[in-house]
Parts: sequence; C-alpha cells; structure tokens
Amino acid sequence: MNFKSFIILLAILYSFQSCKNTTEHERPNIIFIMMDDLGYGQFGVYNDTITIQDFNPYFVHLVDSLEGYSLNKSLEFSKLAIPTLSKLANEGITFTNAYTSSNICAPSRLGIATGTSQSKFGVYTNVDCEKSGLKPNTHLADVLKKQHYKTAHIGKWHIGKRDDQIIKAILENEKRAENGSLSKLDRSKTKLKNKIKNSGYVGSVSKEQHPLNNGFDYYYGYNHWASNFYNATNVWENFKHAGLQKNYNTDTFTDKAIDFMDVQIKNNDPFYIQIHYHAVHDSLEPVAPKKYYNRFDSKSHILNNFYAHIYGVDSNVNRIIKFLKSKKKYKNTLIVFTSDNGAMSAGSYNGHKTGSPLPANTPFSGHKGTYYQGGIRVPMFLHWPQGITNKGIKDKLISTMDILPTAIDVSGGEIPKHIDGKSLLPLINENRSIHKYLTWSGMHSYKWGYLITKTTKTHSTESKHAPPAWVVIKDEYLLRYTGTLEPGVYLDHLEGRAPIVELFNIKNDPAELHNVAHSYPEVVKELSELYFKDSKNDRPPTDWKNTKWDELKNKI
Repeated sequence: MNFKSFIILLAILYSFQSCKNTTEHERPNIIFIMMDDLGYGQFGVYNDTITIQDFNPYFVHLVDSLEGYSLNKSLEFSKLAIPTLSKLANEGITFTNAYTSSNICAPSRLGIATGTSQSKFGVYTNVDCEKSGLKPNTHLADVLKKQHYKTAHIGKWHIGKRDDQIIKAILENEKRAENGSLSKLDRSKTKLKNKIKNSGYVGSVSKEQHPLNNGFDYYYGYNHWASNFYNATNVWENFKHAGLQKNYNTDTFTDKAIDFMDVQIKNNDPFYIQIHYHAVHDSLEPVAPKKYYNRFDSKSHILNNFYAHIYGVDSNVNRIIKFLKSKKKYKNTLIVFTSDNGAMSAGSYNGHKTGSPLPANTPFSGHKGTYYQGGIRVPMFLHWPQGITNKGIKDKLISTMDILPTAIDVSGGEIPKHIDGKSLLPLINENRSIHKYLTWSGMHSYKWGYLITKTTKTHSTESKHAPPAWVVIKDEYLLRYTGTLEPGVYLDHLEGRAPIVELFNIKNDPAELHNVAHSYPEVVKELSELYFKDSKNDRPPTDWKNTKWDELKNKI
C-alpha cells in the first residue's frame, strides 16, 4: 500500500468513527407513556367521524337508566381533555389500526414488555400473570440498557408475582401460623390486615421479577392492577416501600419522571423511561384535583371527573414537553403513547365499580375483557420531531408489542430474534406493512363493563364461567372463535351454547354486527390455519382452567 492509499484509508476510518460517535451522541431519548383502560373512542383524536348515533344502542340505554349524562358532552369532552396529546399526535404519526396483545392489563403489559405474545409464556389471565409472569432476561428494556441507555419504569408494573416474604416476615413477627394469603385473613384480624396493607405488600414485586433486575436503573411504581389516586400504600421506590403517597399520583409519577430525566441530561446520558399512569382505571370515584376538574362543566359529576383525570395526564405530559424544551431535548425525543387495552365502558354495577363513560370504544363493540375489537383496539401515536419528517395517519396493522422493538431500533440496538414485535421504522419511513396478520387467545369475559348486565353473574364471579376465545385479524377480516357457554350464565343463551366461529369485515362493519362466515368459507379456513400455526408453541395456563385452554387447541 502506497503512502497516498494509506492516508485515504485513515481518512475513511476516521470518518466512520466520527459518524459512529455522532450517531451515539445524537441517539434519541425515548419516553413511553401508557394510560390504563383508555378507550379508542375516548381519545378525541379519533372522533372526527364519530357521532352519538355510532354509540352502542344497548350501552346508551344503560346510560339513560343508570347515569343520564349528556352523550354530546361526553363526545365533546373527549377532545377538550387532550390538547397536548392531540397536538403531539397531529405533529407525529397516529395509528388507526393498533391493537394490544390482550384484552386485559397484566397479559397485555407482559406482551408489551417482552415483544412476545404472552400465551407463549402460559399467560391468558391476570392471575396467570400474577402467579408466573415475567421470565428472566425477557424484558426488552435489558437491550436498551446494554445500549448504554439509562432506564426507568414509573407507575404500574403488574407483570409478576408479589413478594410473599413480606407477609411471612409479618406473620413471624406476630407469631401466627398463617398461610401467607391476605384474602384468607378473617375479620377478627383487621389489625394484621392493616399491617400487611401498610407494608406495601399489595404493590410489591418478587426479587427475580423486580424492574431493577430486569433492565431498569430506577423504579417508582406498583405491581398491582391499580393504585389509589391519593394516599396510596402500595407504591415502591427501587427496593424500598415508599410509604404513604398522599399526593395525586398522576402528578407524583410525573415529578419522578422529570427528576430522573434531569439527572440523565446533566450526565449527558440517553434515557428510556416508561411512564405507565394509573389513570383512568376505576377513575370515576376519586375526585380529580380542581385544577383539572374545573375544565369540565356538564351537569354530570361522573362525566366531569372522568375527563378531568384524562386532562390530568394531558397536563402532566405538557409539563414533560416544557421540561424537554427547556433542556433542548424536545426535538430528539421519541414519545410513544398508547393504552393497555380497551375501556371498561360501564355504569354502576356490582355495588362498587363505575367503569368509564361513552364514547368508550366507539365505533367498536365490546369493552375491556372481551375479544370484540373494543377490548383490544387502542389509541396509539409516535412523536419525534427530529426523526419523523413524514407525519400523518397510518392505517397499517400494528401491535403494542412493536413499541419496545421500535425503541431498540432507534437506539441502534439489535432487536432479539424470535419475538413477535417488530420495529415500526419501516412503516414510518417507507409506509411498509410490518404485520400481515395478528392473532390473540384468552378469556372472553363480560365482567369489565356493561355486558355484565347480560349475565346472571357479577363482576366478581363471571370470569369463572367466561368462555375462551381466539381471534385472527388479516386485511379487512376478523375471525373469532368463542368457546362453550355454560348453561345458566348468559341471558341470551341460558341453555348454554356450543362453540361458534364468526367472521366480520371490520373495514365495512367495525362494530361486528354481521357474521359473514358462511359467505366466505375460504377466508375462515385461511385465518383459522394462521391461528393454529401461530399457537402451536403456546404454553398451558398457570391458573386458568386447562379445559378452557384445551378448547383453544381444538381445530375447527
């Protein structure tokens, strides 16, 4: 090699190293915001073509008889509640065909965390997840941490076991020979129950499934399906119980997030942070702070309060945006927003649950817990000023399992093989489809919304009788198998019902009103074969009845 060639080679190598260093320096920060039980129709970005005539007539009937709030106000408030989120969505990419991996929270969150269908871990229900849950080295935040991102999880975790050592220690101190189950302590032991409650046990997480042992540098949150908006006792900070959290948790979670981001920015470290808000889970009972509540002026406290909690999240996202701008990090921060599953969509039932108002999941049928579209289709958008130049609406099929693979991709990391989630960058950059189809399986339960009134059971008992279901969505079609209905449970089928298969053209019939299975047997065959191909590696449930799971394996 002559001297001139050597100099050229050195220049090329220097140029490559400079590009590499610049790329590392300019890697985006990533914020993943998720709300709890926010419905597609409650997110006003999607409401331009929705009218109250699109609301489920049965649900409207129940609103009239149970609550009587203004349907027009509810639709209006769904826009009024999200000025910041609407602006971010409109300046980024809004997905109109996004789905979660499950119709209920813990399985859905496990699918998001691992980028893998939770059925491959034997998780179909919340209890399955609470008894088994996250497997070591499967949380995709691990990959981001290896990319030298500083990582934090703030808010709801709910993808694993509680720390039973806490109860055992309390019982040993009390010199009691109990079996470590909070639910079995009788009324005479109220003092002991309070000790367990105040210990933080309900929100605790076992050591092997703790965020700090699964890809995160900082944790402030709770491993439970909900946390009180005020005076919570189930919140933990890292490995330490956080004690009584008096303040409104949407504000507190944001405080913790901003504090974490501030430290990383000062240290010039890129960060990945999950902010998984409690809102709007069971949100109609505790009253939102006046600074949020006073924005809404209907005659209905239920309506005002529900959207006040959403506006609380929006206002806190606005705080985050202002912080990022003040630190000159706004343009190169990727923000992802979604919900874990569909809205509860219910009025008062079973004595204590109040659910959430219409429009709920309009224009789709069903609600949280069901494998109608209303249970699994969710709002979702990406915002990244420096990385998204072709903003707009995308109608390609995507999954919330794609969120962390996308984060890994933009970080420069390698997406693990053999997971179900995919990076959204090809769709963003080239409008290229990343999923040809999606599949689901699990419990098809009416307990989480208005459909409970179509049963002889209650919110506490219906899920024991709920049938299994699997779903495939490909192109404009949704194929759903619903398993055996027991006699005496569902009012429409009091004598019981054998399993059924239904096919819907969800492009023309989003509410799934017209079963066209008999007209398109070839589509039924094609989509069912996709499900059985995908489900061959599914594992049996941890807690859910094996008889239910067995039905999911029966070829149609």
